[in-house]
Amino acid sequence: MPSFLSKNIEITISKDFNNPISEVFAEFNELEKYAAWGLLINDDSLNTRINYFSPYKGTGSSLTWSNSKNNTIGKGEYKILKSKLNKYIKSQIIFVETGVVCIEDIDFESNENMTTVSIHLKTEDFSYFTRIFAYLYSHKFKESLAESLEKLTNLLEVVHSRKQISEGGGIKYIDFQGIQLLCIKRETSSKYSDVYNAAHKSLQDISKYLTDSLKYSSNEIKKPIIYYTTVDTIANKTIFYSGYAIDATIIPPSSAMNFITLPNGKAITTPINEKVHNLFNARYILEEYAKDNDVKLKNIYWEEYQEYPSSIDDDIKGKAFYLITE
Repeated sequence: MPSFLSKNIEITISKDFNNPISEVFAEFNELEKYAAWGLLINDDSLNTRINYFSPYKGTGSSLTWSNSKNNTIGKGEYKILKSKLNKYIKSQIIFVETGVVCIEDIDFESNENMTTVSIHLKTEDFSYFTRIFAYLYSHKFKESLAESLEKLTNLLEVVHSRKQISEGGGIKYIDFQGIQLLCIKRETSSKYSDVYNAAHKSLQDISKYLTDSLKYSSNEIKKPIIYYTTVDTIANKTIFYSGYAIDATIIPPSSAMNFITLPNGKAITTPINEKVHNLFNARYILEEYAKDNDVKLKNIYWEEYQEYPSSIDDDIKGKAFYLITE
């Protein structure tokens, strides 16, 4: 059977990024950056051990990875063979357990503040007994490459957003008057899709109660709010309350739905205009601002949205708030 199978895999793919060429090039050229999104390496970061080797970026730099729990990731080596600043990178990828060696040519082209990356990846000819790899994994290989570039897109969107805010003075101080929130408590992982789905379900339940049981009109229901008490990415745990600000005193229909109070005080705020997969970006921006400007934060953080996205692929727009110690 191997006699009839392909001797190698050859893939060509391109991707546009809304970032200047220097930012995009650095993600490929600096290996600690590359490991955050690169092909296969980031699929199981908890169980993947990575070693970096001098000079850590540019020509001659390399890394090795090892994952004993996931055979698809396995062991391998990534090495930059040639690097020309903001123009071109030639690299080699070796999958140790399958004996597959890939040569990757990456070209960078700038168009104002946008960058186009074109990748041509080709494996060396397989031996007679490893040609089965091409048959089983050629389609998966291209999917993995496309997925890794999508991860890079998400990372660079966050970089772009933070840069815009830092340059445009997007963070402001306000006097927050406090609110009473009719909400449902949720505990999920720190995965953005789990948080989104849980919050979406809670907001639907509360909205249905307000309109069906209490006969609120849609115009009377205020903007949705999520109040986070715990965001622990290391422990993979998020605890939050999602609901609506309610001025009147009403009796919640069940123990799952309760009132909590967000107290008044001085707060810092920043606009939210992200994809759902960047759900925690605004929190990070405020925490970094506080750190850089010696602002002391209270453990009271919430987000108010213009409306909650109906799909996980939609934009999420609104404002984020952090109470501070005056």
